[in-house]
Amino acid sequence: MKNILMLGLLFALPVLFTSCLKKDLPAANNSSLNNITDFYLVYKYADTIVDNKGTTNENERTVVQTVKLDRKISISHDTVYVTPVFPAGFPQKEKVKVKLTNIWGVVNVPDAAIVHPVDGAPKLGTPGDFSAPVSYEVTAANGNKTRWVISVSPLPVVNQWEGMYAESGTLNHASAGLQTCPANYTQELITASANSIKATAGYWYFSNPGITYFITINPDNSVTISADPDAVVSIQQDPAQASTYDPLSKKFNLYYYYYSGGNPANWRKFHTVFTLK
Repeated sequence: MKNILMLGLLFALPVLFTSCLKKDLPAANNSSLNNITDFYLVYKYADTIVDNKGTTNENERTVVQTVKLDRKISISHDTVYVTPVFPAGFPQKEKVKVKLTNIWGVVNVPDAAIVHPVDGAPKLGTPGDFSAPVSYEVTAANGNKTRWVISVSPLPVVNQWEGMYAESGTLNHASAGLQTCPANYTQELITASANSIKATAGYWYFSNPGITYFITINPDNSVTISADPDAVVSIQQDPAQASTYDPLSKKFNLYYYYYSGGNPANWRKFHTVFTLK
């Protein structure tokens, strides 16, 4: 299998190939395979690293970070459908810079096959625009040709509140009493819509990724807590305490609750503070 890169963004890399062993060359050279088996996007950016910060040996350097986007892929007839997703830990400040109009694309084709862009598709070694479907002709080793279409869905929405937050606060548990979030705990809050983010309640205590909820930031910086329909519980805003967001300190003060098993006697009440790191 061979990887071919469509180059874009900040840096250029050579086209990468995976070679086959000599004993496999005759079979590869007579192959009729001309399919595209995979496609994914790669983002590269310059990152500043400070070594020995605060000391006499402090040194600042720039390194190239390379991130392969997660994706969902399906292939129907001669079209490859790709839905890109940002991987966990992808820097929020970089997410807003990623554009389908200028990004690396990688296709996997059989060994000894050759790929040619057609109808204005990005050329190898140049910035790639995948904001609309693009076409490539794949020629097998024996000369058989097939035209393929790469169709990439829009990138996920990223709003201004998404990012890594320091988490603190308490959980008041009906049977276990008051619990306090440990120091130096962090959580990544992910965009759910243009004005809402998705969080996990009490992961530091329950270790359950299914206890999720939505935080919606209103125009007056009040906050509405609402249930995630895909969660294992139904989290609600605490009517006795208003949830708020302070845009200056970039801090959320959240009050919410849920009933374990739907039983009001098994209440779980939270006061969660998120501060953007």
